[in-house]
Amino acid sequence: MSEKYFLKRIEKLRNKLAEIGGEGMIVNSLPHIRYLCGFTGSSATMVVLSNSVHFITDGRYVFQSKAEVRGAEIIIDSKPHVEVIKDKKIFSSGQKIAFDSSAISHSAFLDISKQLSFVSLIETTSIIEKIAAVKDKDEIEAIKTAVEITDFVFGEVFPMVRIGAQEKEISTKLSYLYRLHGDADSDAFAAIVGAGPNSTKPHHKPTDRKIGQGELIVIDSGAKFAGYHADMTRSFATKGFSEQQKEIYDIVLRAQVESIKQIKSGVPCVKIDSVARDIISQEGYGKFFDHGLGHSIGLQIHENPRFSKVSKDILQSGNVMTVEPGVYVDSVGGVRIEDDVVVTNEGCEILNKTPKDFTVIS
Repeated sequence: MSEKYFLKRIEKLRNKLAEIGGEGMIVNSLPHIRYLCGFTGSSATMVVLSNSVHFITDGRYVFQSKAEVRGAEIIIDSKPHVEVIKDKKIFSSGQKIAFDSSAISHSAFLDISKQLSFVSLIETTSIIEKIAAVKDKDEIEAIKTAVEITDFVFGEVFPMVRIGAQEKEISTKLSYLYRLHGDADSDAFAAIVGAGPNSTKPHHKPTDRKIGQGELIVIDSGAKFAGYHADMTRSFATKGFSEQQKEIYDIVLRAQVESIKQIKSGVPCVKIDSVARDIISQEGYGKFFDHGLGHSIGLQIHENPRFSKVSKDILQSGNVMTVEPGVYVDSVGGVRIEDDVVVTNEGCEILNKTPKDFTVIS
């Protein structure tokens, strides 16, 4: 991406800072730093001021920062970054400098307060994430590519999903292929493969447990491309499934389909959540759906806005959201179905192409 591309983002941040009286900001979150200047390394701090941008890292990233960082002065120093900021007199006495309280630890805050006691610190929360919530054309294309890879890889691995297969065998193959076809550093997150009683654990860590007869299986995984995440979940039943297992699947699928139909710019996120939650509750399974309906995705796997029963967010065109209702019943099993969608003024575009029909494996 060009320097101009990132400077547009910097300018949006400056405008937001001006609204709260901020004259600058210390940026510690690596995903936010990547969003603002393009750096993909594992150690950096940015300082954004009204007329300058500074990027601080250490000697491990001399060449990488030169190749990746756009729109910022690069400072290479082995000292703690806050000391570099102080030593180089980047801030003036009395300046109002913002920081994101959700991106630093308490000990880091105490250090900043001590080292930079001559400035006035302004606590903010998710100020950059709110800017990044609306994806531009290039970001949406990157997410679409990540989803395409996810669909492709899932299709390649699905023949492995059979009675007798280990959860770990499936998750490991998914991860390998996501890295082969997408970003090599990692897939979007550690693949979730839960069979039988493990399907009732929304964030189950795969084990050597083998898929058995009459079980439900939940597979939640995704590729990453150019740093942008995909997130898809599909559920299946094995031969010998019960009527209740099929009933749960049908309810979850209907809840997902109907909630997606209501998505468009300007709609409160809580309303979308309630569409799915009401359907599941009316069928008697409300207490078994105990997580939010979905979240935004981007350079992080979980971003705002979010679909939940307590959300105060309003959808905007350019948000990319997951829609993932689930029902988890002890001794019966769990079902979750998830797609990624791009919010538009007219509705939304469903990105995933992997079928959602009730599928029985043997």
